[in-house]
Amino acid sequence: MLKVSDIVAAVAGIAPPGLAAPWDNPGLLVGEPDAPCGRVMVALDITLPVLEEAAERGCRLVISHHPFIFRGQKNVVAGRYESDLIYWLVRHDMAAMAAHTNWDNAEGGINYALCEAMGLQNVRPLLSPEQGAEILLLAGDLAESLGGDELAGLVRERLGLPVVRAAGLVRGRQYRRIAVCGGAGMDFWPQAAAAGCDALVSADGKHHEGLQAAHSGFAVLDGTHYATEVIGIRRLGERLAAALPGLEVCYTGVGDSWQFYGADGRM
Repeated sequence: MLKVSDIVAAVAGIAPPGLAAPWDNPGLLVGEPDAPCGRVMVALDITLPVLEEAAERGCRLVISHHPFIFRGQKNVVAGRYESDLIYWLVRHDMAAMAAHTNWDNAEGGINYALCEAMGLQNVRPLLSPEQGAEILLLAGDLAESLGGDELAGLVRERLGLPVVRAAGLVRGRQYRRIAVCGGAGMDFWPQAAAAGCDALVSADGKHHEGLQAAHSGFAVLDGTHYATEVIGIRRLGERLAAALPGLEVCYTGVGDSWQFYGADGRM
């Protein structure tokens, strides 16, 4: 029977911890390394609904992209997000680990999955850990140039979004060279622009970043943190299953905590 430590080691082979940003907290977060584990659940985030689903499906370990223990944990007090998850995991004898920026930065990881979702060709890194950067920034070419409306539609369709917000996007302009960074990478737009890209697809765009990019004639499109990263979660599970043939990998059915609401209140 596989152990939790075997799975942690396999994930490290897929997403080497050395690729993680210095401020990150990947790896085993809660659990007994020597505990037996034949089934895991892979998710973008760990929440109580994800843990409950994992328990119902007989998983002994949940592997998330985002580490739910991120900053210094000075106490464990019930009623708080991190504390309640720790309590739940311990009570149910379940382990939790994360593969965060190490999976963002890994070859074939989150950012490469985003490039593939966008249909980009000739993908090259603009920033990478090998160059001293903390986060991987990739760029590639669309098969053909698209107008502003078409580019927004492509992002919306490929990421499964009802809407997409953008700044600096011009309907009559043509866009082809696109930079991507899954998650909160909108502050990389100056590097993308300097490298000759026409637009950046990322997430968590701040108001002033949009103003600055638009003023500079550069387009930024916010595909949401969840949608720009969840596309790489199944790939992580598939690689883990290939590395450990005796392991059963499940995927959570729990979606994004953030939802879109229209005027009629429907999502």
